[in-house]
Amino acid sequence: MYLAKYLLDITEFTDAENGEALLARAFLHIDEERRRKAHGIRPGKARAASVGAGLLLQAAVRDGDREACSQWRRYSVNELMDFLQEKPPLELAYVYGREGKPYFRDLPFYFNLSHSGDYVLCVVSEAEIGADIQQHRRREKEKDREGSGGSERNAFGDSSAVLGRLASRFFSERECAALNRAGAEREQLFFRLWARKEAYGKLTGKGVTGVLGMDMLPETGQEEDKLLSGEGGFSREKGIFWEEYGSIEGYSIALCHYG
Repeated sequence: MYLAKYLLDITEFTDAENGEALLARAFLHIDEERRRKAHGIRPGKARAASVGAGLLLQAAVRDGDREACSQWRRYSVNELMDFLQEKPPLELAYVYGREGKPYFRDLPFYFNLSHSGDYVLCVVSEAEIGADIQQHRRREKEKDREGSGGSERNAFGDSSAVLGRLASRFFSERECAALNRAGAEREQLFFRLWARKEAYGKLTGKGVTGVLGMDMLPETGQEEDKLLSGEGGFSREKGIFWEEYGSIEGYSIALCHYG
């Protein structure tokens, strides 16, 4: 199955000296609908992430390498702008499912977007896909709730007590038990489980609120141990294929699709 994964570091957009000019240039390289969406968000990191998502979509639909789908394409803003420099933006058209999930109207691919902290994630696939990135800790100044939807409003903070209250409210009994025995890895496990929930909610179109109480721990003890230890990897559970990545320090990434 074709599955292309893109990750953009948007820190150059927040550079005090050059960030605004770079963001203005980036607006010229995204499609009109993404441009309108970004203009509707207050200036700040959420707007930068929205523009970054538009850039990644442009790169993804232009990517002719349908074979090299196992590796991540990781970009800085300037690298991605260089790739798109001489290419006028493709005017992508979108349709939306009953729950608001976006699809390409005229292209034979599914896509999913997510952002958290300094990164934007874009996944394009030939099958329905859900994807999410979660930053584990966020400094107070980063807890802005600009923008809309899903993991774009992650502001859990640093408090273990806050995580515990959220888990008791939204996690299954088995998930809460795993968190209680995770010790020093409790925060990491919390966000890995939350990334799973967000990704699955996007796959189904129900959103995270529709799946919060579902048990997202792997079915087998061996896979659960990997999750507790912070390892990434691949698993197949109840007809869902999962890919998880923890190679970026302080972040968890989860992808899922039917299979």
